[in-house]
Amino acid sequence: MRRDRPLLVVAGLLRDEAGRVLLARRPPGKARAGLWEFPGGKVRPGESPEEALRRELREELALEVQVLAEVGRLRHDYPEISIELVLYEARPLGTPRALENQELGWFLPEKISGLPLCPADRRLWEAVLSVISHP
Repeated sequence: MRRDRPLLVVAGLLRDEAGRVLLARRPPGKARAGLWEFPGGKVRPGESPEEALRRELREELALEVQVLAEVGRLRHDYPEISIELVLYEARPLGTPRALENQELGWFLPEKISGLPLCPADRRLWEAVLSVISHP
C-alpha cells in the first residue's frame, strides 16, 4: 500500500573508533528480511527526527547516541510503502546490543558496497561515502 505522502523514517550512521560502520540485518518475517540497513525506524507524530532516532536506537539496540549532522535524505518507493529516509551521523555512547532479533555487524566502509543492502540504504551510500572520506 503506497501513499502520496511518504512515511518519515530515520536512520543512524554510527562508526566505531576503527572507522567501521554499524549495520543491522532485517530479521525473518519482516519486509526485506536478510538485507542490511542503517539502524533506525519510523518517526512518531509530534516527534522530531532526532528524537525518533535516539528513541529507536534505545529501543532496538539499548544504545544512547549523540545525533550529529544530517548526512542525506531521499524518497524511496517500495512495493508496499513509500518512505522518506533521513540519515544522520550519530556518535554511539556505549555498545549496541540487538534487542529485536536482528543481527548486527560492524563493517569497514570498503566492505559495505558488496553487502546486500535495503534498496533505500544503498541509494544513500554515496552520501555516506562523502562523510566517511572527509571526517
